[in-house]
Amino acid sequence: MKLRIGGVPEHFNYFWQLPGTKEIFRSHGFYYDWTNYPGGTGAMSAALESGEIDVAIMLTEGAIAAISMDKKFQIHFPLVMSPLQWGVFSSAKRQIPLPKSIQESRFAISRMFSGSHLMAMFLAQRENAELTQENFVLCKDLDGAREKLASGEADYFLWEKYMTSPLVQNGEFTMTSEVAAPWPAFVFVSQRGEPVGVDYSIFKDALIECVSDYLQNSREELIDGIGAHFNLRKTETELWLNEVKYYDGNNYWIDRLTAAVIIMQSKNMIQSQPELWQMI
Repeated sequence: MKLRIGGVPEHFNYFWQLPGTKEIFRSHGFYYDWTNYPGGTGAMSAALESGEIDVAIMLTEGAIAAISMDKKFQIHFPLVMSPLQWGVFSSAKRQIPLPKSIQESRFAISRMFSGSHLMAMFLAQRENAELTQENFVLCKDLDGAREKLASGEADYFLWEKYMTSPLVQNGEFTMTSEVAAPWPAFVFVSQRGEPVGVDYSIFKDALIECVSDYLQNSREELIDGIGAHFNLRKTETELWLNEVKYYDGNNYWIDRLTAAVIIMQSKNMIQSQPELWQMI
């Protein structure tokens, strides 16, 4: 079966580009075309709805938020079990002092209810602050955020900290803080019941085999390959590789998904709490 899969162009998804991954999926009866979505989960949500892709590897919080807003999405299982490590970035070149409080701040976000939006709300709740729509500035993607921070239209932007590190190293961004949510970082999502005929249990077996095969490569080769592909320093690539935990077939991720819904509602990240049967 042929699938169109979309994901962010980040280190988590490096192995999808490798011949070994394609071969393992072929051995399980799957052929896939890969599409990068620099705009993140919000862009993938739109692509799923329009039928541009069949399966999206979305942020867990973004998938939950979409389902809570009655999008007919279905979560199948995770790709990454470890939490995403978000950096809170500001422009290193602006002369204007940053706001003294979160509530006075403007956050660049790729889209409403994207990861950058939801995690800004998560950050605000952590700091006992409330954000309104006036606190957010749409920027589409990382390049758009760079423009908004440089111009002063936005004060902060949240993005995966390792992938954004080259902009810190070149003096464009400063990382002012970090935040991580206690749930699996990425999940496989499709429109409910689509595409017809896909056996996700076989797809899951292929994924687990290919991740195992990928991680059995020489550690030096992995670090060098990922670092070169994404312009990351060796030390940062190694730190990320030490932290990341891919899905291994366990079932406890379902409990963590349920917990994520409860936490998100308690932090005003979603207005309604979807039941488990509405999500998986």
